[in-house]
Amino acid sequence: MGFNKKVAAIVSGSVLAMAISSAATAEESGPSFSANVGVVTDYRFRGISQTDSNPAVQAGVDLDLGNGFYAGTWVSQVDFAYGADETDFEQDFYGGYAGETAGGVGYDVGYIYYAYHGSDQDEDYQEIYGSLSFGDASFGFAYSDDYWYQSGEFYYLSAGYSFALANDISLDLSAGLNLFDEEIFLNGSDSYIDYSVSVGKEFGGLALSASLVGTDVSDQECFLTDWCEPTVLAGASYSW
Repeated sequence: MGFNKKVAAIVSGSVLAMAISSAATAEESGPSFSANVGVVTDYRFRGISQTDSNPAVQAGVDLDLGNGFYAGTWVSQVDFAYGADETDFEQDFYGGYAGETAGGVGYDVGYIYYAYHGSDQDEDYQEIYGSLSFGDASFGFAYSDDYWYQSGEFYYLSAGYSFALANDISLDLSAGLNLFDEEIFLNGSDSYIDYSVSVGKEFGGLALSASLVGTDVSDQECFLTDWCEPTVLAGASYSW
């Protein structure tokens, strides 16, 4: 079950936001590569566990063209508890354009393809996304024409705010509204809310974080599992 990503957000278990942030602030310099590797106690995407509430190892590589354009790929272990026909890992391929207006408004638009390996199930899907940032606040949108497991059209609206605390500790708040065209993805529901509260600190290339992540989805709706329940996560990643 794939979902949107953010690398430094070991919290959410994704690398995409980090790549986006780098591209948005990069100076006109020329192509450069970066890489990251990390571990999380539970890979949560849009509030839902992708690893049956177990830890995951993750890694990614990004290309910054130095002119606002970027591309990259990111992989993570996943476990959807299928049994014998098990999906082993997720691999995302993404690219886009990011920058900032003269008035200081950041923007980013792009495309991401979520690929899943190890199972005969048809889980791959694609999304287009966009975001705007104003100082420490950000707003995002994503759309899929046929979401995970062929569950139809999907829309995602998100908002976040970051605070700088003492000793270079960051506090990040985020919430998202997940909208489905059909009641297929969840059991009898066409929408849900996800949220996260996380604290993090960087030591050079090493980033550590702890987060509270959850949704308003019941166990009955959430594939009869506890994957959607609020939980506390921890993670570490290293970038170079």
